[in-house]
Amino acid sequence: MNLRRLWLIIDRQKASYRTKTKPVFMGALEKQIKPLYEKIELVSDIRDLEIPPLNDQAIQEAYKRLYMATALPFAMDKRRQRKWTKGEDEIFEDLIMEQILAYLRDYVGSEIRAVGDTSKLLIQRLLDKLIPEIMDQGIGGGGAAQTMLRDRIKSEWHRAKYYRTERIVRTEVNRAANWGSLEGARSLDIPQNKVWISAFAPESRPEHETADGQKRDLNEPFEVWGESLMYPGDPAGSGQNTINCLCSTYEEVK
Repeated sequence: MNLRRLWLIIDRQKASYRTKTKPVFMGALEKQIKPLYEKIELVSDIRDLEIPPLNDQAIQEAYKRLYMATALPFAMDKRRQRKWTKGEDEIFEDLIMEQILAYLRDYVGSEIRAVGDTSKLLIQRLLDKLIPEIMDQGIGGGGAAQTMLRDRIKSEWHRAKYYRTERIVRTEVNRAANWGSLEGARSLDIPQNKVWISAFAPESRPEHETADGQKRDLNEPFEVWGESLMYPGDPAGSGQNTINCLCSTYEEVK
């Protein structure tokens, strides 16, 4: 098996899902900050502005859409490779959808919260920078100052969301696809091994390149950079070992 060629085939599939889900997260990040814009309109002086609760529900929905759009087809494709019957596929589809929701709740919840925390930190830094700059112009804290603050934040947020969306989608599509493939393979109840395939991209971690070709039973973890990972992107691993990872896996019958 040519691992380089196989990685390219798998990554082309993932790339289509990255393209589809980028607009979803771009929109979610815009919805997330909307309560701040509304709060700016309500304060009489921008110096009294406090960050309101953000719309984190939009981020949660974006994650759900990404996982349903990515993990489900990767899991189903893994079953179809073994020519499973249609009736069994329909039953499995219902089961994997339930597993996706549980996975989001139990393992990806921390990632969703991290997106919210990062947004709050970014907003606070913007306020600490922009409010003094606006007040130095001598236009007071209301009216024109509110408009200026809102417009400046929108401009900064617009730029930041592109980088953030790229990182989130790259990480989560890879994570969802690899998890879905593993669950699809497990559901077949056939003795199989899984094999780690490194991306060998310019930004690949040396530790991930070293893991290339590492073979494990489906139910045993890979050992990568001193951590136990069930698949590339496994949220059980640290951020430095999983964020922006593009590695894949494939399964082979024992």
